[in-house]
Amino acid sequence: MTETPEPDLAAVFEVIRGSDGGSRDLSAMRADYADYIDYFRDPAPDFDGVITDEVLPATCEVAVRQYLPSVESDPGLVLVYFHGGGWVTGSPEGTDRFTRAVASQLRLHVVSVDYRLAPEHPFPAALDDCLSVVEYLQNLSHRIVVAGDSAGGNLAAAVSQVRVDAGCPVDAQALIYPALAAPDQDRPGPGPLDGYGLDLSEMHYFWNSYAGTHSVDRRLAPLLSEDLRSAPPTLVTTAGFDPLCSEGEKYAQRLIESGVRTHYLPFPRLTHGWIDFADRIPSAYEARDAVIAEIGTLVAAVSMPVGST
Repeated sequence: MTETPEPDLAAVFEVIRGSDGGSRDLSAMRADYADYIDYFRDPAPDFDGVITDEVLPATCEVAVRQYLPSVESDPGLVLVYFHGGGWVTGSPEGTDRFTRAVASQLRLHVVSVDYRLAPEHPFPAALDDCLSVVEYLQNLSHRIVVAGDSAGGNLAAAVSQVRVDAGCPVDAQALIYPALAAPDQDRPGPGPLDGYGLDLSEMHYFWNSYAGTHSVDRRLAPLLSEDLRSAPPTLVTTAGFDPLCSEGEKYAQRLIESGVRTHYLPFPRLTHGWIDFADRIPSAYEARDAVIAEIGTLVAAVSMPVGST
């Protein structure tokens, strides 16, 4: 690797080094993750519209946070967001600054899903919750863009594939440093990118907590899909100092080779989880704006003209 991390990430590495990364107490881990996110973000900016926390009457009732701008750029199109956190931590509140920015800057209706977490609720609980929300919104005749970061990127890609199988494909997907394959169980660690925000031992813990005893298939590891030709238009973004980088790069390449309209947006000098500290780290803030702009391009490509039916 010839690149070096962005200099302003030093503040992030200092916090990482000072944390107890080895804790496996769930309540402490979740609280620490929420504190880490809160440490690097500014107070919530004003939102021109309505933000609500509610439970959708889906197949299994699922909690969501909805962002509805006062004026929508494309009424009828909904971006459904799945947060990161290794399927074990995270929440719509944790990803609020990003989803709020997407809704505000692009004037999009955004629904952020509070799916059930592992290990209390292993696979397929999180995927089922995400599918329930997407199916509910599709049944209301909404066009759907699914998006997510890390574990949420995994869920977005899995939802896309399952909805293709069901004959009700989503309209587009945006995958932000997604987890798309099982970690090598024969290599417990340390990994070559340990210390940059996602260590190999953490990857194993998160994966095993979510997958449980389920056999690995393409709903767990979307990179295993043999045929991606029916995938929707896609944005894939990766971070260079992230053990998941190669998975995202391979997935984007396979989509391109399958003839799917795909934009691959790498950030070679950023680390895993950069969305979480974008408020306070300039390089991550610039990346966030770039990703939001590309989501806007993706949405524009699948949008319907105003007044069309």
